[in-house]
Amino acid sequence: MFSEESSKAEFFEAARNQAQRDFEADETNAQPLVRWGGALLELAHYKQGQESIDMIMQAIEKLQQALRLDPERPDGEWCLGNAFTSLGFLCPDKKKALEQFQLAAESFKRCLTKEPTNDTYKKALEMCDKAPEYYDEIQAHLKAQSLSGGDPGKAGGASATGESVWWDVGGWVLLGAVIVGAMVIARNGAPNPTA
Repeated sequence: MFSEESSKAEFFEAARNQAQRDFEADETNAQPLVRWGGALLELAHYKQGQESIDMIMQAIEKLQQALRLDPERPDGEWCLGNAFTSLGFLCPDKKKALEQFQLAAESFKRCLTKEPTNDTYKKALEMCDKAPEYYDEIQAHLKAQSLSGGDPGKAGGASATGESVWWDVGGWVLLGAVIVGAMVIARNGAPNPTA
């Protein structure tokens, strides 16, 4: 499992590096910035704590820069929405988390305005609407876990609802990773990790 995770992290690091080189070669092209931001967002999942938050913030910067260059990119808006959602789940303050979820919803709505029949964008907005509910359940689970010293069994184990929340959120993140990865590969081919 470790080598598989390591390979994924290496893939996204190579994608980030390639996107950076592509943008530096043509700073008027928003597409490398979207790939760069998407790769940073994926890499943030391999980090913890403040390091993960910082990487998500970098992704948001790149995606917003891309959208300033080309505001008609629904893929940039979609990645931006995912970044705001990820940041929201990492906020310990519910008010700040809800602000991030609201920013995510606005991004997903802009995606749907640009491509109203896109099922991925519809599902993203639907999941974003459920984010506050997931947030409460995740925070409750994290609190119970911290009270038990990190052992969910000491706090009575995870409830079926808590487990389903983890599966829902995990599925959402996995879906996002697969779609961003597929978009990167489809648009530019697989990055060369040795480049």
